[in-house]
Amino acid sequence: MLKKQFVNLHIAIPEEQFDLSYSALADFPFVGIEERMDEIVITFNAIDYTPEFAASLIERLRVYGIEAKILLEEVIDDKNWNAEWEESLEPVIVSTNVAISPTWKAAGVLQPIVILINPKMSFGTGYHPTTRMVCRMLEETVKPASRWIDAGTGTGVLAILAAKLGAEYCLAFDNDEWSVENSKENITLNRTDEQIECSQQDVFTVELPMSDGICANLYRNLLIPNFPKFYQTLKSPDGTLIVSGILKYDVDEIISEAEAVSFKHIHTELENEWAAIRFTKT
Repeated sequence: MLKKQFVNLHIAIPEEQFDLSYSALADFPFVGIEERMDEIVITFNAIDYTPEFAASLIERLRVYGIEAKILLEEVIDDKNWNAEWEESLEPVIVSTNVAISPTWKAAGVLQPIVILINPKMSFGTGYHPTTRMVCRMLEETVKPASRWIDAGTGTGVLAILAAKLGAEYCLAFDNDEWSVENSKENITLNRTDEQIECSQQDVFTVELPMSDGICANLYRNLLIPNFPKFYQTLKSPDGTLIVSGILKYDVDEIISEAEAVSFKHIHTELENEWAAIRFTKT
């Protein structure tokens, strides 16, 4: 029997345009997409791939206003990709107190707080800088018996950490069904079901309960219009808002828009091209 083959196209695209690029490429018969730093890898079955695909794909992206270029085109043989990917994952050391680990690698982790995950499709492993930065800010701000909101929960890591740091309640929500299902699995895995309510919601329509803190790992176009809503949701005084999912080039705008609704800027942390910012309610 002939071995099944695939074609991987490595394409340079700014991370903030990933979601738009997926809409642009929806008609192409790809079987998988991997996200990297300012790069996506699109996989096709070799039998479905033609030499014209690369040029057509780049042209489609340009129609959507996305400047992209092909970095590499490679043919690969089939193998047990999931097993290979799982073996490559290592625990993420967030700080001296916190680590995020796949369940199969947790035995050797020494941090007192270990967030266990069963990541799906390379998503929610804790490797992204925004996750790590928000985790460190949560360590500084979550108080025992406090109430929190995790907006854009992804795989539930931030809500789980808030619970493990002593929060008595956390509302975790995301507009993506796959993310919510994975979050619920991870919440149960970490035995934080009693503290976390998780549901599929849109940030523009969700009804938010009064809370001591909000962490919002969202794109700038979702954050800015919701600053008034976040402000009204936080208790006074000193309610905490932690935002991330934003590029360092947008930090000044984010701070200005937050201060326009009376948030006070406390701290900004940068890692690579990404930023996390902490505010308090005045």
